Amino acid sequence: MEKDHIGYDTVMDNALRNAVREVLVRIAENGLFGNHQLYITFLTDHKGVEIPIYLRDQYPDELTIVIQHQFWDLEVNEKDFSVYLSFNKTREQLRVPFEALTSFADPSVK
Repeated sequence: MEKDHIGYDTVMDNALRNAVREVLVRIAENGLFGNHQLYITFLTDHKGVEIPIYLRDQYPDELTIVIQHQFWDLEVNEKDFSVYLSFNKTREQLRVPFEALTSFADPSVK
């Protein structure tokens, strides 16, 4: 079997990460309306991921966050995004590089 010299996996990964980035930029600028809910899964041990230690201990491999009703101060740049979410009634800041993403879904959109 021949190796993929074009690098389709990398091209598709980059395209999907850019799509997630664009969605997050729009939400940061305009808010999240309607029934939208974003499920974002990322590698917790990836370089550049910043999450509270207790979350890293609880989720040593992957963590799925939901951006829907209770999120604050979403900031998006070229390489990562940061957001405050509530965990056990405490606001915690997370910083996630787009390279750490493994899954993205908005169940409200088919």
